[in-house]
Amino acid sequence: MVRPQVLIIGGGVAGLCAAIVCERARVSWRLLEASERIGGRVSSRTVDGCTIDHGFAVLLSSYSEIARFIDWDALDLRALRSGARVWTGERFCGISHPLVHPAGAVAGLFSGLLSLRDIAALLPMALGAAWGVRIPDPDARSGISTEQVLLKRGVSRKLMDSFFRPFFGGVFLDPTLGYDAAPFAWRLSLFARGRATLPRRGMGAISEQLRRALPQESHSQVLMKCGAQSIGSDQAAAGWAVTDAAGQIHSAQQVIVACDAHSARKLLPSLPARRWCRTVTMTWRFKTSHCPASLRRPELLLDGTGGGPINHAVSPTSVWSDYAPRGESLVSGSVVDPNLCELSDAELESRCRTQLEGWFGSTVGEWTHVATERIAQALPRQHPEDLALRPSMRHAAGLWIAGDHVSDGSIEGAMRSGRLAAESACEALRGT
Repeated sequence: MVRPQVLIIGGGVAGLCAAIVCERARVSWRLLEASERIGGRVSSRTVDGCTIDHGFAVLLSSYSEIARFIDWDALDLRALRSGARVWTGERFCGISHPLVHPAGAVAGLFSGLLSLRDIAALLPMALGAAWGVRIPDPDARSGISTEQVLLKRGVSRKLMDSFFRPFFGGVFLDPTLGYDAAPFAWRLSLFARGRATLPRRGMGAISEQLRRALPQESHSQVLMKCGAQSIGSDQAAAGWAVTDAAGQIHSAQQVIVACDAHSARKLLPSLPARRWCRTVTMTWRFKTSHCPASLRRPELLLDGTGGGPINHAVSPTSVWSDYAPRGESLVSGSVVDPNLCELSDAELESRCRTQLEGWFGSTVGEWTHVATERIAQALPRQHPEDLALRPSMRHAAGLWIAGDHVSDGSIEGAMRSGRLAAESACEALRGT
């Protein structure tokens, strides 16, 4: 096998974007993927005719990086309604972005979710997020928590607990509001300037498009079930040597480690240990004719009581009916409390079903459980102390790191890190 100029470890979105950049630069490359599929955490599978995403996620239309690699139109996107509906313990109350749905924001005032003080605190935040001079730096860190910022801005504890905690707890997979205020501000701006969308064929369509962006003749350079075991210097060839699980050695002048933080640290022990946020997403199916009214609308449902275990729920079929066979609907509920994620599948499903019966009534007992997606390492935690440990992209001469633990913990961050690492590797090759 011909020695490539760049060796990429990891076939998630960061690694695929790195391969695309190398291909466009006419730099030879090879990609090693430990599993049987590409895409990493951005994937979908089919269960009994239902499309099941690997954990609930959305694609924000305000992402800028994705347009470098993917045809937006080909994804066939539909948007969820801006805002959410919050379960108060008795009923669902809507809360909307005041600049997108002003009437919905006023309704939130009358529902009791918002106070005049909250509106006075939120309006400047909304205006700055939507119409600020520029979007905040996605890789910035402020050193203070989101909770501290919200309190300083005058947001009430009631609104923090009923809306901000479950909504952004779903975004960061962290219900604490302890994540750094800088990535919170970046996401707030993205939500204010765009819409949360779902591809018609599931989130896995993103990874599939990235794969198709590579020419057919280069697919032989993607080696599946070929996990890297070690990295060492290749002094004879002035580069790096990577040994895979079968003992085969792959050498290249430039290496991009584009796997998750845990796997990257196994290869490069000097990297700092990172803490992770986990999630469990459960999906049920039922006849569309029996679908509760709250699940017929394409909007996010939040647990505003903190009682859980479900933090947020959505019906994917309210966005795209293609997610389920004709005449059927789906609802997916996500758990982000790390302690509840420790429960067995049976215990957690029982508790979730009880919670949903409180939301939608006794017909929930007739729903059929379709799938449980457990993701122990779903996102790197992004508290101020975590961001202080974020490694630099350049680990050593000719050795680069990419992934959502290097940049922001998001699809956008992973794609950007893969692009920047590959651009740096290609530039280094041009300088030699």
